[in-house]
Amino acid sequence: MQPEPWTYKTLHDYLDDLFRNKNPDNEEIIQAKTTYRRCYNTRLKQLQREKFKEIIVILSKEELELLKRKLEPQQSVSDYIKKLIVAYLDNNLTTLNPQNNQKKDLTQIEQQLFNLIDYLESLIYQRRFVDNNQIGKLEQQLEQLQQKLESM
Repeated sequence: MQPEPWTYKTLHDYLDDLFRNKNPDNEEIIQAKTTYRRCYNTRLKQLQREKFKEIIVILSKEELELLKRKLEPQQSVSDYIKKLIVAYLDNNLTTLNPQNNQKKDLTQIEQQLFNLIDYLESLIYQRRFVDNNQIGKLEQQLEQLQQKLESM
């Protein structure tokens, strides 16, 4: 049984241990070096897979072209995507599509404005004295609108 190559610090340590008390020919040395590199690389890849998780992203040609336009000179696509993801996570964004979130907020603000306009119009059409209760409702609607605007 041959020793495991990754337990040695160098290729020469591996070869010295493998061919101890032997005089190998060139073919055996070449074969031993090939075995060492294969085993070492396999072990290295295993350690990489344990330490880092790999994610596959499939892009259409159009999406890839759009992405390539955003790249800095000499920057790979995977580096750019990783940079985007890390920046996204660092900013603690809650959704993947902030535009949809923003549209929801704008829709709610728009709805709040319509409610306020309707209430003001109803007060105008009543043509009577506005009492404290009606002013309180108006202030309440204004506060709700202000909260929506501040939460954006």
